[in-house]
Amino acid sequence: MSEATVVDARLDKLEQDNRRLKLAVGALLLVLAAVPLVGAVMPQEIPGLIQAQRFEVIDEDDRKRVQLDAAGVFYIDANGKGRAQLNAEGIFYSDENDNVVWRTPGQ
Repeated sequence: MSEATVVDARLDKLEQDNRRLKLAVGALLLVLAAVPLVGAVMPQEIPGLIQAQRFEVIDEDDRKRVQLDAAGVFYIDANGKGRAQLNAEGIFYSDENDNVVWRTPGQ
C-alpha cells in the first residue's frame, strides 16, 4: 500500500468515528433534554382523600365568592355581600341589603 492510500484509509476511519461520536452525543443530549419534559407531563398522584375545614373559591381579584364549611355553602357577590346560602335550616337568597327575599318553603 502506498502512503497516500494508508492516509486516506485512516482519514476515512477518523471521519466515520467522528460521525458516530456526533450521533451519540446528539442522542445523549436529546435524552437529557427529554427527561425534565417527561416529568412535567406525568400526572401528579391523585389523592384518595382531601380534607379541610373550609374551602373558598376566589375570583380573579382575590375576592372570596364561595365558601364551603361545616355551617353550609355560602355564595358571595362582587361587593362582598352574602347572596345565597345552603345550610341545615334550608336554602336562602338575599338581596344586596342582606334581606332574605326567598327561602325554602316550610321554614
